Amino acid sequence: MRGTILMWSGDKGVVSADGQRYDFGMNEWQGNTAPAANLTVEVVVSNGRLSSVTPVNEADLAKEKMAALTGQGTRIAKAVFENVGRDVAIAYGVFLVAALFLNVVSAGGLIGLDFKLTNLLSDNMGMMGTGQGTFLVLLATATIAVPHFWKHKFAPLALLGPLLVTLMAFWPLYQQQQAKKQVAAMSEFGQMMGQVAEQMGGGGMGMDALGFGAWIIIAAGAYLAFKGVVRFLGRS
Repeated sequence: MRGTILMWSGDKGVVSADGQRYDFGMNEWQGNTAPAANLTVEVVVSNGRLSSVTPVNEADLAKEKMAALTGQGTRIAKAVFENVGRDVAIAYGVFLVAALFLNVVSAGGLIGLDFKLTNLLSDNMGMMGTGQGTFLVLLATATIAVPHFWKHKFAPLALLGPLLVTLMAFWPLYQQQQAKKQVAAMSEFGQMMGQVAEQMGGGGMGMDALGFGAWIIIAAGAYLAFKGVVRFLGRS
């Protein structure tokens, strides 16, 4: 069984294993180096008496800790998915994949550009990297675990996270589209200038340029928001 050396002084020490403490000396020590406090060891007890103390290889110990963490993570993930339900878990998965990999907006012009949700959520449309957008998408996806860890009547509202992040990304595009309509409605001159701008820039980038990925993300976010609100009202 596994144990931990509590103390070693001179040629005697104390090891703790399975809630018990045992005295040991060099006769019981099976290592090539001297014992040390806090060292993880394998302890063999026969008829209530300690017979050997063997140090555990650091590589083996690291593998065991990794396996334990992986197992714990798997159990937590399973509990989270069971808590929210299969349909909600699938919707979160769809949102995450679409937000990270599917194009949501196309910008025309001399150089055609496609943008993902992570681009829209980053500064300068992600031209200098999409780290900020990726973080926000992952943060929104992590809200799946809130109802499992936070047992409160407001916890289901965490499912609104993906939709809120989606609205955050598309709101500037909506504002841009409204501004274009206002300019076009000012006068015939404004309409003419708007047409010229569209011909030169290929229509620019607005809500009318949303791609297939955008509708998938919006649908997944709306479904999750609906489920969150329904569950919240069910608890109220």
